[in-house]
Formats: sequence, structure tokens, C-alpha cells
Amino acid sequence: MTPQILEKQKLYENYWPSLDSKIAICMSGGVDSSVSAYLLAKKGYKTVGLTGWLFKGSNRCCDGGMIDAAKISEFIGIEHLSKDLRELFKNQIVDHFISSYGSGSTPIPCITCNNVIKWGSLMEYAFNELNCTHIATGHYAKLVNDNGYFKIVRPKDSKKDQTFMLWGLTQDVLSRTVFPLGDLTKDEVRDAARDGNLFLAEKEESQDICFVSEKEGTQGFLGKFLEQKEGFIIENKTGNVLGTHSGTHNYTIGQRKGMGIAYSEPLYVIDVDVEKNIVYAGTKEELEGCELIAKDVNWIYPIIARRHEVPTKQSRSNSKDTLGTASGFSTPRSDTIRVMAKIRYNSKTSPATISLLEDNKIKMVFDEPQSAITPGQACVFYDETDQILLGGGWIT
Repeated sequence: MTPQILEKQKLYENYWPSLDSKIAICMSGGVDSSVSAYLLAKKGYKTVGLTGWLFKGSNRCCDGGMIDAAKISEFIGIEHLSKDLRELFKNQIVDHFISSYGSGSTPIPCITCNNVIKWGSLMEYAFNELNCTHIATGHYAKLVNDNGYFKIVRPKDSKKDQTFMLWGLTQDVLSRTVFPLGDLTKDEVRDAARDGNLFLAEKEESQDICFVSEKEGTQGFLGKFLEQKEGFIIENKTGNVLGTHSGTHNYTIGQRKGMGIAYSEPLYVIDVDVEKNIVYAGTKEELEGCELIAKDVNWIYPIIARRHEVPTKQSRSNSKDTLGTASGFSTPRSDTIRVMAKIRYNSKTSPATISLLEDNKIKMVFDEPQSAITPGQACVFYDETDQILLGGGWIT
């Protein structure tokens, strides 16, 4: 981490509520959420461990994870509860994942899960049934209370930064959220687990998509639900047939492996046409583009310009002025906003300009070409210092 970023991080103090708060910690059975629970209890908060039962099967994030979460809770002396969310998870997360691939887009189920499960059903259960005042997770992110506005800020550990996954959160839920790991690195989290004698201090990281096993992979999982329909792989520039495929759902824009085509240079998936059952292939240069349209945009920090005739859910829930300046954050009353943005979790941010469109959509133009802008993925944007998460939307 550069000295400049370290200096910026000193300006942001991670938010902790008053000690009389009752906090439900979402526990997966992994080291991050377990240490979060341990730290909350150690600080003196009345803490409840809460795990969603998402599906049946031996998996780090479900059956085995629920057992580990219960063991850790008992060890640190807090109550642990589980909530059966299998039907909701199937309908809102798994079915959407399958249908998205079937329609030619590439979803990110973890973001949807955050909004629907953690800051959705589990939060409602914690507040309405358990009388909790706050909910906490093991995400690597900072939450800053800026005179009543809540900002999501990059964490101390830039390598574990998970702010990308949190763009769908609103001021309402952030005001009742805690991120205990914002000021810690992953190594420091494991050290805290060892200091607390937590048995899972050395537990390995969980897989990306909890309901897709490493053995079957995404293609194997989708193959159980989507038709294996043979079609053509066509060269994007010439229209020449290069080969055949067994289903468009097996391909996503930017994919290189699995093409099964002999060619003079590496080929990538440039586009997928589900209706015509065609996969278009081309060179790496053909993947590059500067522009995208995103829908269902959520602004975390209240910035809404005049062209948005339909306000975002964020602005509807916030009675403060959504234009002009707020807490030192200045936004001109115009149709464009300069940001740092990225289109995938592991990529770097790049300078871009947002134009605000109607119906909660935006047009984004990057200063430099981006590779593999993919429908169904998220476009996430930060302020020009690249530290404060402003919001995001789904690429169409």
C-alpha cells in the first residue's frame, strides 16, 4: 500500500456503535466472520451469531459452516441461531443465476445474496425477532459516519478489499451496520483468531460461489438445468464458422479457455447470441471498449442529478438534500460525474465519466478502453480519490 493511500486511510475512522447496541453477526463458519464475532464480544457488545441455512449439502458455506459457526459461538460465549432460508435462496439467488446464463448474461450471485439474504431476510429477522439494533459481517470494508451520512470506504487490507460487493446497500441499512474487520489485514485477522484460541484460525478460504462445487464447476452445475444445444462458433470479424459449441450458457464474454478451436492466435468469446445460438470469437483487441449502460443504479452517498426523473431507492429513503454539497463532499448540479470505476472484482479502477439517464440508468465512458465489458456483471464506481464507494449498477 502506497504512503499516499495510507495517509488517506488515516482520515477515515471505522464506525462502531455505542456499547449498549445489540449486534447480530452473520456467521458462515469461516475465519473472517468468526473473528468479527470474537471482536464484537471482546469489545463488550451483546452479540448474537446468526447463520442462514441456504441449501442442503456438505459445503463450507452451509452445513459444515453452520456447525463451525455454532461451535465458535459457544466457545466465545454468545448465542447462535440459524434461519432456514433455503426456499428464498433457491428462488432469488440460484434460479436467477441459472436463468441469467440461459439468457446470455453473466451474473454475480454474491452481490445479490448480500442484498437479499444478509441485508435482507437475516437483517429483518435480527431486528424484528431478536430485537437487535445492528447487523455485522466479516467483509473487509470500512464504514464511516460523516455527520449522519454513512460512507463505505476501502479497508486497511487492499488485497482483501470487498467494497465492490457492497454497492447495493443504502443509507438506511448502513446506519445499522458494522464492519469489524475494516482496520485489519487478513494476517492480523488470523493472528486475532490464534490469540483467541479459535480452532479455525488456519481454515482455508471459501470458494467463490457457495452452491457450485469445485468438482463440477459452473458448466457442470448449469448442465443440470440448461439444455445442451449445439450451435456454431463464428469468427466475429469475418463471419466464418470456426467450430461448434454445446450450449451458449457454457460461454461468457472474455472467456479464452474451452474454445476448442485451432487458430493462429488466441481467441476469446466476443459475444453470445442466445436466440440464434451463436458464440462469436475474436482476438483480444476485439474485446476492448470504452462505453457501457448500467441499470438499477444505487447511489450509496446521496448524489442524484436533475435528469433522474425517477429517484433511486437511496434518495427516496433520505430526507437530506441529494444535490450540492454534503459533509464536505461536493457534487456539481450537472448531468455528468467524474469517478474511478471498474467492471469486475479483481480489476483495477480506471477514470471514467458517468452520464445520468432516466429510469435509474447511467451511461459510463472510460478514459481508456476496458476489456470484456459483460452484460450481467456489475459496474462499480468510487470517488476521484478512489477511496469512497459511491455506488454501482448492473451492466446491460
